[in-house]
Amino acid sequence: MGEQEFLTLCKDEFGGTRYPMTQDMNLAELERRIKESAQRIARKLLESRLEEDPRSRPQEPVCRKCLGKLRIQEPAQRRILKTALGEVEVRRAYGVCDRCGHTAAPLDEALGIPAFGPTVEARQKICHATVVGRSFEDGREILSVHTGMELSAKHVRSIAEKEGRDLVEERKLAVSAYQEGKMEGPGAQAPDLLVITADGGRVQTRNPQPSQRWKEDKIGVVYDAVAQPGSNAKPGEYEGAKAKTKTYVATLESWEAVGWMLRLEAEQRGYAKARTQVFVADGAKSIRELKNLQFPEAVFILDWAHAAQHLSDCAKAFFGEGSAKAIREYGRLKTMLWEGRSDELIEKLQKFSKRLGSPKEGDPEFSPRRILHQNAFSYFPNNQDAINYPCFRAQGWPIGSGVAEGAIKQFALRLKGSEKFWNLSHTGAEEMLALCALYHSEDGRWDRHWRKRAQPR
Repeated sequence: MGEQEFLTLCKDEFGGTRYPMTQDMNLAELERRIKESAQRIARKLLESRLEEDPRSRPQEPVCRKCLGKLRIQEPAQRRILKTALGEVEVRRAYGVCDRCGHTAAPLDEALGIPAFGPTVEARQKICHATVVGRSFEDGREILSVHTGMELSAKHVRSIAEKEGRDLVEERKLAVSAYQEGKMEGPGAQAPDLLVITADGGRVQTRNPQPSQRWKEDKIGVVYDAVAQPGSNAKPGEYEGAKAKTKTYVATLESWEAVGWMLRLEAEQRGYAKARTQVFVADGAKSIRELKNLQFPEAVFILDWAHAAQHLSDCAKAFFGEGSAKAIREYGRLKTMLWEGRSDELIEKLQKFSKRLGSPKEGDPEFSPRRILHQNAFSYFPNNQDAINYPCFRAQGWPIGSGVAEGAIKQFALRLKGSEKFWNLSHTGAEEMLALCALYHSEDGRWDRHWRKRAQPR
């Protein structure tokens, strides 16, 4: 399209009967009219550019698969492209390779136009809307209001889930390559302090059995941080290392599978060469096993808030919930924990447990005897290496897994709700978790992913 043609197009849009005089409209109406005209102009410009592209009618078309000659069957095949600007018509050559049987439109391959469905730019907007919205219906509405794209919620869902499935497949291939020792090292400089953390949430499925309706979604986070020592800080005052760039993995698969994904993510963030590696978690058996298997080099730190809550439970179990003695004892136990007096702490908990007696058959899961026995003889002894908080504070390391817990809440905004049910055979939740992990990662991978998707096929 030449300059004169463009000026004529603009004149047609902003003049004549289509466009009333400004004095007949308020500002909101004027903005809306100009936006509609601008989109029509943009579509015309895109159609013109595609029409003028020499690859739409190549003189000597080549098969991109075997580099043989592409025999043109239709010199001007019509296709309607669903773009981020709206529907655009394009006519381009379409042919077949007699050598390998590959069929293609040279223009589509050269520009990275998907063989089916919306363009990559449109797909990016659709996926963005489905991630930031609370539902696929929210995504549909966001697209309609802010981009003018009119799609059904079902269509929005199918496109987003297809992109999520591609991400899941790419992740599987990457993990397999890492397991086989084929992964290249990280390109970025190794951080001084790299932190790994993980936690689990819940999503609701359509399983007819109420006891099996909820499935656990697992989210792992890797972040580099700046240590902030605070040896003399009091409980509640210590800030610890500040997270810089957070990246995520998220899945419904087993914790064993999460371990491989998280280790790969950590390696790509410079784990092997980091000066200090720290793993912070709540002490759950599955996560501790993941840490021991995949991150044996990392210092394990038991989340302070969870450890303190266990002490509160012990004080309530022995002295009675809400009693003044329970409150005072909890304060003393927490001081021991904060000051690193773990031997004294465990000894005291074991005395409490022995005085109440061992758990008896028929005791409920959260009975005082079970709570004290589990904490005195299992939870704190098994995590004794991970509750040396004075040492951790002196190093300026994080002592809380709030980053992982925050991620669980953040992802739950999209995947969890009283009226959200994910299917059993094909959940859709796994695909959305992959998209959410891509979007929320703070290293620019969302934009890199879509730039890669837009490359010529």
